Amino acid sequence: MNPDDFLNQCKSKEYTQEDLILIKKAITLAETYLKDKIRLAGDSFFEHNLRVATILVENNSPPEIVIAALLHSLLKYTTTEKIAEEFGKEILTLLEGTAELNALKIKNQQMEPENLRKIFLTTLKDVRVIIIKLANKLDNLQSIHVFPPEEQKRMAEEVLEIYAPLASRLGVEKIKTELENTAFQILNPKKYQEIVNFLEESQEEREQNIHTAIEMIKKSLLNKVNIIKIKGRPKHIYSIYRKMKERGVNLKDQFDLLGVRVIVPDIKDCYITLGLLHEHFEPVEGRLKDYITNPKPNLYRSIHTAVLLPNKAMVEVQIRTEEMDEFAEEGLAAHWRYKGMKSDQLFEKKISWLKNVLDLQKKTENKELLEAVKVDLFGDNIYCYTPKGDVKELPKGATLLDFAYLVHQDLGDHCIGGRVNGKFVSLKHVLSTGDVIEILTNKSQRPRRSWLKIVYSARAKQKIRKSLKEHDSLPAMHYAKLKPVQKEEEGVLVQSLENAEALCILAKCCNPIPDEEITGFITKKRVISVHKKECHVAIKEEERWLPVTWRDTFNQRIRFHVAADERSGLLADVLHTIASAGFEVKEAKAKLIDMGNVLCTFVIIPRDLEQLKEMIRRVKKVRGWKKIYFE
Repeated sequence: MNPDDFLNQCKSKEYTQEDLILIKKAITLAETYLKDKIRLAGDSFFEHNLRVATILVENNSPPEIVIAALLHSLLKYTTTEKIAEEFGKEILTLLEGTAELNALKIKNQQMEPENLRKIFLTTLKDVRVIIIKLANKLDNLQSIHVFPPEEQKRMAEEVLEIYAPLASRLGVEKIKTELENTAFQILNPKKYQEIVNFLEESQEEREQNIHTAIEMIKKSLLNKVNIIKIKGRPKHIYSIYRKMKERGVNLKDQFDLLGVRVIVPDIKDCYITLGLLHEHFEPVEGRLKDYITNPKPNLYRSIHTAVLLPNKAMVEVQIRTEEMDEFAEEGLAAHWRYKGMKSDQLFEKKISWLKNVLDLQKKTENKELLEAVKVDLFGDNIYCYTPKGDVKELPKGATLLDFAYLVHQDLGDHCIGGRVNGKFVSLKHVLSTGDVIEILTNKSQRPRRSWLKIVYSARAKQKIRKSLKEHDSLPAMHYAKLKPVQKEEEGVLVQSLENAEALCILAKCCNPIPDEEITGFITKKRVISVHKKECHVAIKEEERWLPVTWRDTFNQRIRFHVAADERSGLLADVLHTIASAGFEVKEAKAKLIDMGNVLCTFVIIPRDLEQLKEMIRRVKKVRGWKKIYFE
């Protein structure tokens, strides 16, 4: 791209006239000093800077980042006073930050912990410097062929392990995707080409399937939701490869290469759209992810689901607003554009993970920092819940003990086991996304050296080592084994204080719901059957009544049903009602029971009893509802 084309691109991105004047001045100055400075790849540093700036403009970066990218490396050839005079102190600060990062030297053919620490400190100080670094790294990958094969491999691995995940954490999705695909092509050119060939050969069929899916989705939403945009969502080469490895399936057996994105005006429309899709198409179990109620750590927000079309083709659907879409695609660039809309607070959350890792590195040996970052920060992650519904992020492979230490040091130190989705499990139990976890403790419990082999995260290991130092005089012991439990806990909504271990089951004859007066009695099966106090079955057994109460908090997902009159949009209405009460919905489906009657089924994670009661009150206001009951 030549300077004129670049300027035209900037104009199309709606930079102000004042911005364009400074950008043009930066091009002139950079060309003067850098056009004769040749890189190893054979092109000039000016051409390289222009390409880096182009990447940033394509990502809608603010003008000061674009100008700094154009002037990148110029401090070697001119004075700081000249830069400050021509462009201001802000641009000078960005150039000094990029110069510091460029000064980092790679030793022993791998990223040094000290360099990684410097990158994180720079990001925390001014994240814009790292955005320039990421774009610079992406352009450098295009000319990596000038290096020996081993050096190419090291650089590509570094991109996949450090820079692409860093881009993901900062929400710069376009740059992250290009970094991954380019690095993957360098590391595994044969597999890369195999996927490219497959996508090209199947392109016509996939495009037809996408077109069919879009038309069906449009029809299901017609006159019910205002669709701003609906489009096919391309599957990226490296993400396809990762799914092949994770699932252990061949390329031709990949069943979710079809992706559709639906953009709607507001959050309410997101949930209405989800409900209508699940009403018109068969939802794929386990594929519903609500990142609006519970955003990802980089503040990504969207609803993900998957449905089966009438021809049994599976389509992954993302549902989001325009603002969510811009944040997802552009990350921090969107943050700057929306400045003033609580964005500074959101920005602080977006980089809070950096503060955590820098805090960890103060207490971690150099040799362990890289492992900690790759596992805790940039590895695959899972999302689990406390009994109150708070989301906790852990590295994939984390155990119950990792979760305990993530919540609090003391909780980890005294952990003896826990309940995962109502089942008793040991410290070693490996967690999965969506698990609801309750930690069990004992005051006499203390950390063991063997725990270092149980936990997966570097943060948990660091906390265990800290506690072990405090108990150095005590010998290491194995943790106590829990008593085996034969059955999964049932009736989680109700408890008997007199019989804490007894199973409490909601009776089907009266289907009591929270906020109703209840009682219970022991059945022949040695479980407590819970009834409304006015239930005719309960009244007959009044002499055997036991006091039971609704639980204040819960330790697993809750499944409930809403019976209602059959009508179009019912599931969407109920779903929006539930989401507006602050619940993350894990499952939502509806089926026709008989003529005119529908049963909607939902799985949610309640925070507490009061939130559940509020949801019930709202659901009862939905037009056509008849009954709500829990399992």
